[in-house]
Amino acid sequence: MEDGKKEKIIVICVDRDNDIGEKAGTDAPVIGREDVIEAATKLGLKDPGDTDFNSMFEAVRVYDELKKQNDTGIAVLAGDKDVGIKSDRKISEQLESVLKRFRANFVVLVSDGGEDEQVIPLIQSRIPILSVKKLVVKQSIQLESTYFKLKDFINESLENPRMSRLVFGLPALAFLLIAIFGAEGWRAVLGIFGAYLVIKGFRLEGYFTGAAEELKDSFTRKRLAFFMYMLSIIFATLAAFRGYTSMIDWFIVGLFETAASFISASVYYFWLAGAMLWIGKSVGSKKRSGRRMVSIPVFGFAVTMVLHQGANLILQPEMPVYNFILTIIAGFALLFAAVYIEKK
Repeated sequence: MEDGKKEKIIVICVDRDNDIGEKAGTDAPVIGREDVIEAATKLGLKDPGDTDFNSMFEAVRVYDELKKQNDTGIAVLAGDKDVGIKSDRKISEQLESVLKRFRANFVVLVSDGGEDEQVIPLIQSRIPILSVKKLVVKQSIQLESTYFKLKDFINESLENPRMSRLVFGLPALAFLLIAIFGAEGWRAVLGIFGAYLVIKGFRLEGYFTGAAEELKDSFTRKRLAFFMYMLSIIFATLAAFRGYTSMIDWFIVGLFETAASFISASVYYFWLAGAMLWIGKSVGSKKRSGRRMVSIPVFGFAVTMVLHQGANLILQPEMPVYNFILTIIAGFALLFAAVYIEKK
């Protein structure tokens, strides 16, 4: 130190929202080591979760270190529960009072961060700040609570098969698709995610669950039905693939043309998929009659013919319209035949 004189340093801890007054009933400013310890203890006993009393004890620790080589004081300033101009005015008045009693050259500010550090300009306007000691509380209630909630959620997800499929199964499938197909895997991931949202959004879970149970039952008991279901899935997959590859070339033409190209390329395969599915369900059910097993696919074929011809007319406007009309007539004939077969 210059001329053998010790620097006069005061350690200040700021409680901007006045927890020591509101919770512990202690008036500010609190000056002196023993009084600060007493105020911190009262606040800690009233509210162990409050971080301000940790800052006050840290201020005492810093004071003890500085006291070995400097003329040191310690004080706690408190504002008001109405944080803002009112609390800062109180802190300013208390700082003036403390500095009159202990004429320090520098301030060491101890803070737990957050709003208490907003008073730094206020203190600097009256006395130089030598250092700012920020206290990081090692155990945070919010962080600890979040940790245990996350841990419980993971454990519950692992124990619940339905939650496990959602929380771990879908992300795992997405990672596998991306790992195998690279950038193209993202399209499959988005498609699966979109399908899942459609199922959840329109509450279609019951239909898919029923289909899975029916497929499982058909595999164990009704082998012919299971075979028909497999054919149905194959035809449906082939229909979707053919429709997708066909409509790629029509994207730039227009929406109606794109939809028509998909229908034209896939509609007969979708009919085959539906027919196989219907026959499989009819074979596995004792309630459905043989006539109805035939009439429904015939009706479906009539609709398929009209859809296919209509899509071709959109894609090829030069095609004679009478072909479409003849298809409609043939469709009506098949419709009447289906009704006749079912009621005979």
